[in-house]
Amino acid sequence: MDQIIFTSFSKRNFYLRSSISAFVLRKNKTPISPFMNFDYNLEGLVDKNSIRIANNTLIDKADELWVFGEISDGVLVEIYLAKRKGIPVKYWKFNKLKKFFLEIDENQIELEDVSDWMWRMVVLGKKLDRWHPRLRFNRTYPIVYLAYSKRNFFWQMHISKYCLDKKMIPLNPFMLFRYFLGDTVSRQSIYQANENIVKLCDELWVFGEISDGVQKEIDLKKELGGKIRFFKIVNKNPVEFRKILENKTVLEKN
Repeated sequence: MDQIIFTSFSKRNFYLRSSISAFVLRKNKTPISPFMNFDYNLEGLVDKNSIRIANNTLIDKADELWVFGEISDGVLVEIYLAKRKGIPVKYWKFNKLKKFFLEIDENQIELEDVSDWMWRMVVLGKKLDRWHPRLRFNRTYPIVYLAYSKRNFFWQMHISKYCLDKKMIPLNPFMLFRYFLGDTVSRQSIYQANENIVKLCDELWVFGEISDGVQKEIDLKKELGGKIRFFKIVNKNPVEFRKILENKTVLEKN
C-alpha cells in the first residue's frame, strides 16, 4: 500500500468520492482525493487558488494519477500535470448498473465539455501552460499531516483552513477517510493508509488532546524524522489554535 494514488474526477461525480477512495484502498494503494481532503473547496472558507496550489503539489507527490469517469477541464489539467511530470495515468469507467469501476484505455475516455482538439494536445504532450488558470501556479507549499483525536472530529474543516491560511498543505485523515469510510473497507487498510500519508508529509501537526492513535502518529513521525508542532484548541467562536510546547500537551482521558 506504499503507492500514493491521486484520484481525479469531475465535480459531476462528486457523489462517488467515498466509493472511489474505497476502491483504491481495496487495490491495496493509498488514495488522495481532493474532493475528500478539501470537500468542495472547504465550502468557500479559503481562497480557491490555495486549493489549486495544494492539488498541484499533491499530484507532483503521487506515484500515479487515476482518472474516474468523464474528463472535465479540471481533470484535463490534472492529466496534463501528471504527464508533464512523467507520472503514470490510468483511466476507470463507472458501470452505473453493476456499480463497479472498469479500467479502460486512453482512447476509450469520454469528454465532458472539453474540445477534442484540446484532449489531443494533452495526449500528444503539447505545452498548454497558458490555457488554464491552475497551470499558472508553479510554487508549492510544504505538506502537513493533521493528527487529532476523534473527539475533535467536528473541527476538521477549521483545522484544514488554519493550515491553508499558514501556507501549508493539509492531509487531513478525518476528511480523506471520514470515519473509516463508513466501514466499507477494512479499518486496517485505513490505518496503513494513514501511516503512508505520515511518511509523505513534511511535518506533523497535533491539535488538542493526545489520544492513543495520535501518540502512534507522533511516534512514527519522530522515527521517520520531520518537524512536529503542537496546538491547543481554544473553543471560542470562531475557534482558535494556539501553538504550544510538547510538554504542555494534555493526554486524552479514556
